[in-house]
Amino acid sequence: MNPFYRNITASMIRQICIPLFIAVFLLACQGSRHFAKLGTKQEIAGLTTEAANSYYTALLKNRSNIDAQVGMKKTGQLVLNNLLNDFARSKNFGTPREAVYQFHTARDYRDRIKGVGIDLLLADFYLADYDAVKSTYLLQLYDEGTTLLEEQKFSEAEALFSEIKRLDPNYKDSGELADMAYLEPLYRKGIEEMDHQRYRAAYENFQRVIERKDQYKNTRDMSKQCIEKGRFTIALLPFENGTSTLGLDVKISAYALDALTSVNDPFLRVVDRDHMQAILQEQKLQLSGVVDDATAVKVGELVGANAILTGTVLSYSATTGTLRSKTRDAFESYSFKKLNPVDGKYYYETRYRPTNYTEYYNSASSSVSFQYKLITLETGEIIKTEIIEKTVNDEVLYGKYTGEVNNLF
Repeated sequence: MNPFYRNITASMIRQICIPLFIAVFLLACQGSRHFAKLGTKQEIAGLTTEAANSYYTALLKNRSNIDAQVGMKKTGQLVLNNLLNDFARSKNFGTPREAVYQFHTARDYRDRIKGVGIDLLLADFYLADYDAVKSTYLLQLYDEGTTLLEEQKFSEAEALFSEIKRLDPNYKDSGELADMAYLEPLYRKGIEEMDHQRYRAAYENFQRVIERKDQYKNTRDMSKQCIEKGRFTIALLPFENGTSTLGLDVKISAYALDALTSVNDPFLRVVDRDHMQAILQEQKLQLSGVVDDATAVKVGELVGANAILTGTVLSYSATTGTLRSKTRDAFESYSFKKLNPVDGKYYYETRYRPTNYTEYYNSASSSVSFQYKLITLETGEIIKTEIIEKTVNDEVLYGKYTGEVNNLF
């Protein structure tokens, strides 16, 4: 460690930090006073909006600044009055929409100033005027939206009903009409995809409908029909073991089954050996351990599969290394009792003595390769085949010590 840092004391830290904290505090206060003075100068010059912004900044820095409070109350009210005058003009000479959103501008400004502790006056008659013009605007939006729905202009209608929902969530049945404008195109698209036997695309459209509204028309029934008509069933047949290691075919089949059933796809159905055996027993047939391509196709047809998955374990090897050990040098800590000649009291000093421990190391590896085949039952052709090779290595390293492990270094 650098000797400079070692010699820093708590007293020195206090000597550095306390003046720093005081300086930061003073800068914050000066910043508030600076903006309050700036606001005063701007107010005298007739720059009301700029002055209000300066007073607002001063209060953000220090709400206890009296000059900023007084200035904010005065200039802020003037700014709010100007915004309300704009609202009144829009109400009398503009459109209902202009008036509604002009009032929102004034209301938002009042709320922002209230955030620094200053309440500005918003007369009740302005609220009454706003309610009246908003009512007119909502009715206008509603009439336009229903007309667009009748004309099947769904996206435009949804935009209007969504705006109604923002202004008044409980206005008539605008919420239901907004849902209809959003859902109906999806529902119709789903029906169209079903007619063209594009069941997955249809299902995705129906699911979007269900996510928005669970009980819209017969969407759930249509979604189920998509899965039933578009489902792809794979029959998992036993793998053949081409190695001398017993049981590998069963393990590979189990891994294949786990991989297939882990796929989160409602259109994929997997029939495993146990289910197939139950079906075949009804036909007075047995599923043997070795199945060729022709037999596989016949079995797949009997269990109602679209394709069968089977394969062969090609090779397997496993090697285990020899455990090796090595003696390592180390140190063991211990406590030594000493007498303090100054006060005559005993204390303990930590010391270290040489020792050793034994380190052990070993490794192992295993390799497997297998080939799978996915055979379609529509033509009996292999539509996918691949040889998978996998090697896994493992190592272990540990130490053994006869003493107290916590004291070993």
